[in-house]
Amino acid sequence: MSKQRQSRFAIISIALTLGAFTLFVFATFVDPLSAYSTELMVAGLALLIASWGIYFFGGRRAQKPEESTENVITVIGCGGCDFREERAFTLGDYIFKELGQCKKCPGNSYIRAIYAVPLKK
Repeated sequence: MSKQRQSRFAIISIALTLGAFTLFVFATFVDPLSAYSTELMVAGLALLIASWGIYFFGGRRAQKPEESTENVITVIGCGGCDFREERAFTLGDYIFKELGQCKKCPGNSYIRAIYAVPLKK
């Protein structure tokens, strides 16, 4: 999210908080408005809730997902021969997961290892 958009959310949040504080002061200390003190307090509370919502949740939708800093590799091996293959990790991979028949022999292939390689910056 851009700094300009973040500062806009912060300014709106601060303005709503100041409005709520002003309503709380009017409800408490201004005698002609004492008959409306409950309504002023509820309105001030609503402004505070809106302020917190804008500040905390307003900018979260625009955040970009973090880029991966590592490349995860799955090593496939065979129980019957020395066959070894590496491929990119896929969701659901785990060590000793059986993958079916080996490409070189009739033995079963399985996931032998999973490791991460840091990406160069």
